[in-house]
Amino acid sequence: MPSFPSPEPGASLLLAFTPATPQPSSPRPQSLLLLGPTRLSALRAFAALESGYRVVVGAPAPKTDERWDAELRFRLEQNEIERIDWPIAEEADAREDAWRDWFDGAERTGALDGVRMIVLSDTIVSHSSSSARRRTLASARAFRAEAERRRFFVNVADCPDLSDFGWAVSHRFDLVPPSAPSSDPTSRRKSPLQLALTTNTSACRLATRLRREIVASLPKSAGAAVEAVGRLREELKAQVKAAEEDAQDGEDDSEETQGVGLNRPVEQLTRAKSQALDEQCRLSNGESSWTGASAQLTRMRYVSQLSEYWPLDRLATVSLASLSAPSTPLAPLSPSLKPAYHDLDPASESTDLALSPSSSPKKGRIFLLGTGPGNPLLLTRVAHLLLTTSDPSSPFFVDLFLSDKLVPPQILALIPPKRREGVVIARKYPGNAEAAQEELMALAIEAAETGKTVLRLKQGDPFLYGRGGEEVLRFRAVAGIESVVLPGLSSSLAGPTLAGIPVTQRGVAESVVVCTGVGRGGRDVAPAPYERGKTLCVLMGVARLSSLVKALMDHPTSPYPPHLPIALVERASSPDQRVVASTIDRLAAVLETLPPHRPPGMIVVGWAVLCLEGEGDMGILDDPEDEGRDERDRQRVQKWLGDIGYKVREGLSEGWMSLVGGLEAEGEQVSAE
Repeated sequence: MPSFPSPEPGASLLLAFTPATPQPSSPRPQSLLLLGPTRLSALRAFAALESGYRVVVGAPAPKTDERWDAELRFRLEQNEIERIDWPIAEEADAREDAWRDWFDGAERTGALDGVRMIVLSDTIVSHSSSSARRRTLASARAFRAEAERRRFFVNVADCPDLSDFGWAVSHRFDLVPPSAPSSDPTSRRKSPLQLALTTNTSACRLATRLRREIVASLPKSAGAAVEAVGRLREELKAQVKAAEEDAQDGEDDSEETQGVGLNRPVEQLTRAKSQALDEQCRLSNGESSWTGASAQLTRMRYVSQLSEYWPLDRLATVSLASLSAPSTPLAPLSPSLKPAYHDLDPASESTDLALSPSSSPKKGRIFLLGTGPGNPLLLTRVAHLLLTTSDPSSPFFVDLFLSDKLVPPQILALIPPKRREGVVIARKYPGNAEAAQEELMALAIEAAETGKTVLRLKQGDPFLYGRGGEEVLRFRAVAGIESVVLPGLSSSLAGPTLAGIPVTQRGVAESVVVCTGVGRGGRDVAPAPYERGKTLCVLMGVARLSSLVKALMDHPTSPYPPHLPIALVERASSPDQRVVASTIDRLAAVLETLPPHRPPGMIVVGWAVLCLEGEGDMGILDDPEDEGRDERDRQRVQKWLGDIGYKVREGLSEGWMSLVGGLEAEGEQVSAE
């Protein structure tokens, strides 16, 4: 029986409100009532108007009340907002009877039709309104009591104890294409992307600063990325809406409720099925055996993975054509891939261009590069040179970058901006891994045969479940090119290390086995038998966690004990690294109770998972093998995990972060010099 986290009071229920379409029974659109023509009401009015709400201001007429905020007065003149009479504006100490009489009259005249939320804003007074009186606390309480009796949600400015809801510090991002130059902000359109942040009344001024720093940390094209993905989702839905009744509309939140759903295994696409899918997407008639629902599932799953893996500036330009068409900038030849004539003088260049068709150009080079677990600081020196060199005369200059989807944006960001647009990212949407692999190998061969240098980027190490061996043989057999394989730091070792787990440790783990959670063609694989002194590192096993756990505990010769420690290390070396530790019989259930999985992830199984916790436990292998050892092991686990049954560690250690900060500061200083 898994333990679930205990709720800790003090948070807010963060919701995103948009008005529903008016119904015949309630033709008036949903409305926000702002009591008081204050500066605060003007700010709230603008936010409500952008979200589609009808805005009504309760106040005396502007001609008779000089306290009207200038912006609010302008919006009233432009018919963007409406006004109802609110005589209580003159009664800063109005009590229950006055509020009751006003509500009764407003409801009789229909002034409150469609109103669901009311903001009382004159409990604070701006410095510019010296003539305004601040409403008394007693009057605000009377308003609250009467509004609650009539089932309105209320916000009383500067009185959180009297409010049903509050206003988060927010920001709406501009719709800026990734390559757009700086321009007049007033000419920009707004994107669907909004950011909301609250400190729950603890530090409002700090919330403003945090919002500013968060916004500054995101690329300017973040809003364009959101709009592009949204447009893509709608286009995909439109293609299959007539094919199947189960084609879903609306935002799909299934990934949030299904644990590791993002990378759930799906049936591999054959070449014929992939072509049928593309054909159906073009015809949109739903008559293929590859059904509309299947098409939607496959494409939508790919969009989910694009959202997780792709750089934001690349997402800002994603389109349906980029999913269906081959991922090639070679047809027609992209400017970034045209032959480099940096070593030719004009005469020799013209000679080369006049060569007869029988003359073949000098073959290029192909590098298979391991990019490590994800943090740029863990790249090898040669990897950094190949990624960052912009001088065409350098031996480290690369013409074509071919990247797996798991290579993180911070690695691709090292590529010089002008050449980053030529990066090809594998279209490895669920079920399409084989076709995408073939596609990238064909692109590499085509480019290398025309004399170009190709850099094939793989996360981790190319030869550790990176399929590098297949590519070495393919390039040799088809193009006669001996590729150069450049090792990288594998997450199978770096992940546990960054999580504080030694894969080998005297007295705990004498050996380590690295295996995969998925075999060729998506089939399950048989795990190694259990040994007390062995650490098992599983790559690509998170999507099949339940079946993996069952295979471990049901091993035919040496089953794994259900209380054996296990850890899931997600996004190792990234700032948002997460480590979830539990026992093998509990981990799958624990993940269902936590926020969604953060791919990529790897799994560590064995006693090494707990050996460095607290005071440490280096006597695992010294424990005698007797009838009581199983109970002693359970006590070890209980001491480690406690009653809750799991542990979660967010982010990198403070020591690692301070090291990263020091290196970044040193790099900035060098750049300045």
